[in-house]
Amino acid sequence: MTRFESDERTQLANRYQQEVGAPESREVSDLVLSLSADDSRRRATAAWALAEQAANRPEQIPVPDLERATEDEDVWVRRGATWALAEVAQADPEAARPAVERTTELVDADDALVRENAVVTVAGVATEFPRAAEPAIEELGDLTDDDDAIVRRYASEALHHVMDALSDVELDGEPVVISVAGPELASVVSGPNVVQTSESQQSAPIRIAPASDVDATRAAPEEGHDRTERPGRPPDPVDVASPPSVDADYDEFEPLRRVGTDPLTDGHRARVLASGPGAHTLATLRTLRDDRRPDHAAAFRRATRQWASIDDHDHVAGVIAHGEEPAPWVATEFFDAGTLDDHVNDGFRPSLWYAHRVVTAVAQAHAVGIVHGSLRPGVVGFVGTLGPTWAAPKVADWGFGRVLAEAGTTPVPPAFAAPEHVDPETFGRPDQSTDVYGLGVLLYALLAGRQPFDGDSHVVVQQVTSDDPPSPTEVDSDLPDGVDAVVERAMAKRKPERYETVEDLQVGVERLLDEYAPELR
Repeated sequence: MTRFESDERTQLANRYQQEVGAPESREVSDLVLSLSADDSRRRATAAWALAEQAANRPEQIPVPDLERATEDEDVWVRRGATWALAEVAQADPEAARPAVERTTELVDADDALVRENAVVTVAGVATEFPRAAEPAIEELGDLTDDDDAIVRRYASEALHHVMDALSDVELDGEPVVISVAGPELASVVSGPNVVQTSESQQSAPIRIAPASDVDATRAAPEEGHDRTERPGRPPDPVDVASPPSVDADYDEFEPLRRVGTDPLTDGHRARVLASGPGAHTLATLRTLRDDRRPDHAAAFRRATRQWASIDDHDHVAGVIAHGEEPAPWVATEFFDAGTLDDHVNDGFRPSLWYAHRVVTAVAQAHAVGIVHGSLRPGVVGFVGTLGPTWAAPKVADWGFGRVLAEAGTTPVPPAFAAPEHVDPETFGRPDQSTDVYGLGVLLYALLAGRQPFDGDSHVVVQQVTSDDPPSPTEVDSDLPDGVDAVVERAMAKRKPERYETVEDLQVGVERLLDEYAPELR
């Protein structure tokens, strides 16, 4: 979806900003503080100033603070906050994705402008994350005949993206069938799996069968529990298969949005332009930074080829294409459900399943002699699945840690580094056992809901080599006792005290599954 420019909407924004006045400071940090001011006019001024900056600097706009401001008692604050969210969603859909649940609640708000902004936000996120907008599908269907032309336009655009994501998939082994009520809505929403019904045949404008995320509700938290288990079940393997590889050159990818740099690469969200299978697939396009030495370029190419050789595993991120011109590059599977950091509070059963899937992926790589070397939450991406099923974890960045290490850079942030990463003279060089430790840290994060060490980097480095973190059951007393032994052995400081191989760790995780969640096996 291209950005829908509306002269009327632009004029309204200018008028509203004049009405609330100019802020004393335009620094984002100052504006965020002003969102909590006692004076409602100051709060409104701050919200509209953030909206003004959001279109050009979306990465600096604090989405959680805007979400809170959408509940403000003052309508001008709500208008400004939702306008800012709409601007972020159009410029940076990934940044606005966490706000979809809240903005879905606002698409039928009493205030017309708040409603319009909410629809624009949902539609903006749907351009890159259509399944994130799926829970709003019924509301979007209702809005396709709204009196507001902008609401109608954006609701229709968002529905098209969601329908595309639902095409050619199955739920519970059956094709998805989308039933729409009445010919008018059917003319807006079309596709091979769309069926028109009479309006009297269903109570909602759009229904999906078998049951999809639209019908899934998050379990209510038990009294005294802070972590609510995500409802659902593991997805069918067919639903987590990686997109096909394509025979494409670098210029056959359309960059959509920069996703920043890391010590090794520059990254973009991109769309495959090449024809044939995989055409129009979203990918993450990563190019080796041009300040790398020639030997690092060769190491990057080797790592990319190794990664591609093991991506037939369901939980290894797929390599879509790779090449060497204009610089070494790789296009990999796009993660539309965040990273492991976004799933550390999903609850015990989902976390145990995520852990098992990640461990099996690393075990398969080790079986053919490929070591990851830099396991951490950021390299475990998640892909969304349809229906009442959990997102699926996939391990990325295979071999990149070694490239970074050869460049003299520690490949893992201190909180997730193994002792041998930070003190190889005492603990030995990184090797296969380092992946055992890295998996132990991921297990800790998933099951305890937090990283094992926290604080300033120099303090964490000292803790990694000398201190033991609190056991997972100390952090969350609801965890079964058997968790501690598996995590503590994987995270032992000395290599001989760890599981000897990742396969041995896999056996330990599977014992937990057999004892506490056998249905997940």
